[in-house]
Amino acid sequence: MKLLNKESFIKLLKKELPQLSLEYANQNVVLNSKNFACNDLDKGGVFLFLHFGNFFLSGAALVAKLNLAYTAIASTKNFINMPEDEVIFWKQIHNLANRTYSRDMFLSHEKNGKEMVNFLREGNFLGAAIDVAEVGSRHRFAPFQLLNNTIYLQSGPARLAKLAKVPIYGMSIVYDDIKKLHQLRITGPHDSQNPKIAIQQILKEMESDIRTNMGQLFHDIFSLFSEEKIKPYLLEPYRPKPVKKLLPIKRLKSSLPKNFSPRYESEITSWHPHRDFAYELIRSHKPKTIVELGVHYGDSYFTFCQACEELELDTILYGIDHWQGDEQTGFYGNDVFETVSSYNQEFYQDNSTLLRMNFDQALGLFENNSINLLHIDGAHDYESVKKDFDNWLPKVKKGGIIFMHDVLVEREDYGVKNLWEEISQNFEISLHNEGFGLGVIQC
Repeated sequence: MKLLNKESFIKLLKKELPQLSLEYANQNVVLNSKNFACNDLDKGGVFLFLHFGNFFLSGAALVAKLNLAYTAIASTKNFINMPEDEVIFWKQIHNLANRTYSRDMFLSHEKNGKEMVNFLREGNFLGAAIDVAEVGSRHRFAPFQLLNNTIYLQSGPARLAKLAKVPIYGMSIVYDDIKKLHQLRITGPHDSQNPKIAIQQILKEMESDIRTNMGQLFHDIFSLFSEEKIKPYLLEPYRPKPVKKLLPIKRLKSSLPKNFSPRYESEITSWHPHRDFAYELIRSHKPKTIVELGVHYGDSYFTFCQACEELELDTILYGIDHWQGDEQTGFYGNDVFETVSSYNQEFYQDNSTLLRMNFDQALGLFENNSINLLHIDGAHDYESVKKDFDNWLPKVKKGGIIFMHDVLVEREDYGVKNLWEEISQNFEISLHNEGFGLGVIQC
């Protein structure tokens, strides 16, 4: 195979990309997939690739040669950094790809996560680059080994396969300047339940092609995707300033199984003992609508979001908070909201909405009998928590549930325990008797 330098390869791409079509792919691509299990092609799957070789042509070849229902995830966010003529060129290529693939490409900035998962579950195939850092976006990047270098790549596209319960495939395409043909290599299927392991295996399978064809890399991933360069795009755990601790309450051993492994966790631990309990309750009740009053750092809210995602529920969630703090929890700046909002936008934007307002302002947004699970965890003085309970009770459906946090806390400025004792006289209740206490009210 004759090696091409980057300038020669880019010149080749600019010449042949405007010819993108199924006919062109059929004539100019050779399938080289010794380890590829074709008998799994009726299940759908995600093809992961680096920006290496003519990856648009590889997608066309999947449609032309294997008759797959295939499209890709595309990004247009980085267009703002490109010269105008380059933007025009890539827009033309996107239009060609949309005409060549089985359906228009999904754009990464649109709220289409559910649509992509449904597309995969229907037995279709989705291509996704794992080496994109978008302007203005933060992603979950993980360290991987490639050619004895540590690089930081996205695990998000592989998580789509996990959600849809479809396999992951590796895909690379290399141009042979002697034969004047592209060789498309496909590997897999890989188990999507361990995305990081699958991505690392795919990179290992790509190494021989990349090592001998460095000129066909679109960018220097060893530089661009080093830890220092990718740092502005990393989702790092937020470390809030220490706040005044509540009075400790003796822990009671839970009989619940540990079924929940949180992906999000702040240093505010007061809600952590209830995560397994909430997970199991959501599993059994399958709420259609969840509303939380008092999101703060998001430990309880993202427990609900993650549980609904893992249990594959079609739940809509709303988190309501003014994100200013109060005298009991302490006042704080805008950084708390920015952290919570960034995480929500990255992982749950399709079914989760954050409403930055006070609880009274939000009341009018919800009809009576419209909420299946309400979590009350706002201000904790008696007057405030009673007002929240009285105002929002009509919004909860008959048969719905209200969580009330901190029902065991005995502090002069806390009135939740007193209200809880009053509620127990008129409602069917139960108590998760750990930490600061999570009361459950049956409506």
